[in-house]
Amino acid sequence: MDRAVANRPPRLPERAVAADFVFLLRPAILLPVWTFFLLGASHGARAGAAAPVLPLLAGIASFTAMMGAVYIVNQIADRESDRANGKLFLLSHGIVPARAAWTEAALLVAAALAAAALTLPRTFLAALCAGLLLGLGYSLEPVRLKRRPVLDLVASGLGSGLVNTLAGWTAIGAPLREIFVLAPYPLAVAAVHLLTTLADIEGDGACGLRTSGVALGRGKGTVAAGILMTASAGAAAAAGNTVALICALVSLPLFMMAARRGRAADDRAVLMPARAATLCYSAAAAVFYPVYLAWLAAVLALTRLYYSRRFGIRYPSI
Repeated sequence: MDRAVANRPPRLPERAVAADFVFLLRPAILLPVWTFFLLGASHGARAGAAAPVLPLLAGIASFTAMMGAVYIVNQIADRESDRANGKLFLLSHGIVPARAAWTEAALLVAAALAAAALTLPRTFLAALCAGLLLGLGYSLEPVRLKRRPVLDLVASGLGSGLVNTLAGWTAIGAPLREIFVLAPYPLAVAAVHLLTTLADIEGDGACGLRTSGVALGRGKGTVAAGILMTASAGAAAAAGNTVALICALVSLPLFMMAARRGRAADDRAVLMPARAATLCYSAAAAVFYPVYLAWLAAVLALTRLYYSRRFGIRYPSI
């Protein structure tokens, strides 16, 4: 759910307003962060943690601030390719100055680290720092994992699939000895991430970004995404993770449909399985935390309203 529907919106604001700095965090893309955080917490609770509410809320707030900062840095680094791909207009089209974005990111990192150090277990702080390092390594030179095929998938899978779930797990103080149950999630996230890189092939390739999508192309890429989701289902069965198994099996037919279309798959064909999988895992998290469903609906509605009023486009689209 991270792509606008046109190469250029009907209108581009000339200057930033306060709401721009909120949506610079990309709330629609924070949804998977919250989803896998909550899934990690739910698994941790079943592993024997008491799962108190206050550490859970403090953990998700701290992790949101950190990942929001990471997403801001990613947009700063990707201004050229985002402009070519026709998305994320705030930085790519100069509405928010890069210096202001760097300042916001730095403040968010400081707040996240301070909150974690003062209120949460050290294991959570370690997960928080791992998320920061992976995010910066994904976006910034000289590492810039985004332009390194396979490694971009590894970074995304570990960052959004493992670190996110570990953050939820450790925030409630769950014992680490049973974390093998989280094994399916990095594979599922890598599958979804690969499909999103396929949708950005033209712009990324034009800007010299050799992502896994650019390297594989839509034919091999859709097949590889299907294999990754199949592997996630296998890992879920092996780990006894019924939640991950159901989500993978429900999502898999759409991945197979995209793979069947191969090189002929358009943006809609490759993004539909990614969006469906994201919604499926989010629904699973809402089973354990029902209030999350209301939060999910509110965030999507406000994001749709913001992009409609600010840019005249329909985003996010389902």
